[in-house]
Amino acid sequence: MDKRYHLLTGTDVLTYTWIIPPGDLIAVGELFVIVDKGTKTRYFARVTRMAHDEKTGGVLVFGLPIGCISQDGIFRKPRTIPSLYSPVRALDAGENALLLGFMGELEVGFMMSGNQRVVDLPIGIPASVLNQHLGIFATTGMGKSNLMKVFCASAINTRNAGILLTDPHGEYATGPPGDPNSRGLVHHPKAQDGLCVFTIRGQDIAGEYGMKPLQIAHEDLNIADLGLVFDLTPSQYEVVNLLLPFATDEIIDFFINEDVESLPSHLRTTAYIGNHQDIAQRVRSAPPDALRLVQRQIRTLLDLTALFVDSSSSSLPDILRALDENKVVLIDIPGMSDAAELFILSAISRAIIRDRQKRFIEKGSAAASGRVLISIEEAQRVLSQRSEKTGVFREIAMEGRKFGVGLGVITQQPKNIDQRVLAQMNTLFVMGLADRHDREIIASSAKHDLRVLDTEIQTLDMGDAVISTVGIPFPVSCHIHFFEDYLDALWESAS
Repeated sequence: MDKRYHLLTGTDVLTYTWIIPPGDLIAVGELFVIVDKGTKTRYFARVTRMAHDEKTGGVLVFGLPIGCISQDGIFRKPRTIPSLYSPVRALDAGENALLLGFMGELEVGFMMSGNQRVVDLPIGIPASVLNQHLGIFATTGMGKSNLMKVFCASAINTRNAGILLTDPHGEYATGPPGDPNSRGLVHHPKAQDGLCVFTIRGQDIAGEYGMKPLQIAHEDLNIADLGLVFDLTPSQYEVVNLLLPFATDEIIDFFINEDVESLPSHLRTTAYIGNHQDIAQRVRSAPPDALRLVQRQIRTLLDLTALFVDSSSSSLPDILRALDENKVVLIDIPGMSDAAELFILSAISRAIIRDRQKRFIEKGSAAASGRVLISIEEAQRVLSQRSEKTGVFREIAMEGRKFGVGLGVITQQPKNIDQRVLAQMNTLFVMGLADRHDREIIASSAKHDLRVLDTEIQTLDMGDAVISTVGIPFPVSCHIHFFEDYLDALWESAS
């Protein structure tokens, strides 16, 4: 056998190369250690690509340096290089244990080294990074929903952060509908203490699983959220802006009970004799067509949300309290339209950020209130670069971390997310993206350099992810737990 096999044959601070025999199996993403016998420093490398070596007949391996440990035992970014012909080997149990020390408490899966799961190296992200925003990016069928269920199950288990999640499909609470054997977050062994579900389902199911009825009061809503749901014209935005100083319950009462056709205008001399003199006076200069459209849209929206929007009753105090107690709060609205989902998510998100801003002013610190992650499915609907439908979500993306509030942006189309929002995300889960432009967008936004991992990201299997977070000093490959298996493991450890 050629003496150059498994020895470092070339190096710089960005790439290590070595040669392995032609019969040895190796995969992109596999982890290795290069041991410098002179300095006793161990350098950790991740395989990024391979090629045939004509001189030896072996395989030339290219590795990305991810860190090093010198004799002082401190893990650092590699600013030095190992000596030429240093031996290259797989990680041992002690090194796996060392890497485990960097993992956070919110466990999501096992480390992947190439094609092998490292079952003694579970991967988790620290709860402390959740207010710094999180992105989950994957094409359809790569396992986004399973990841979110595992992530929420882990949060229920640890109780180190509050998570808000809306579910318009009814799959997170009790499992995918139609499958009698499916399980959801209500089947978690600690669900009674760490999960709070607000639902629009009937009392039979709600009572069985301890769910609370979802209620949003008129005063919880904001007239500006019409722009989230409908494509407003400039004249309609003018009406919305004119109405901003007024309480939403008054605005709704005005448009539900008044006939805008009979309102006095700057062209009419008739007097208004209704119950909302201030509002009527405010909008009298607005275009009549725009007023009629706004009235129609408000009535349509109330019809769409009739199952949970109420003139006075509100679940928001209970939701805020549950998040303060570091619970997972699930808004279970199966069958609801996109418009209804966004409307309710905006109302709850606004309540969260306003509550945290108030307490920040009073206490001077977000840490006293804990951390909250607000997850948004199909986030390109409200965070695209050209969209005016940003509502409170862009405010949270830009300023939320100061108040302990982060966004969980879940999308198949990262290229359609505003680049300024992506730049704020300090934790990324990349679960397979076929579109090269999508991968480039993510690589340019990540806190770690993911460009050299492009081949690995292209070849990710369903349920696999590359994770980049400020809580871990290098990007990690992970096989996400299958939710039902993870539930079984939690029940086993609880017994």
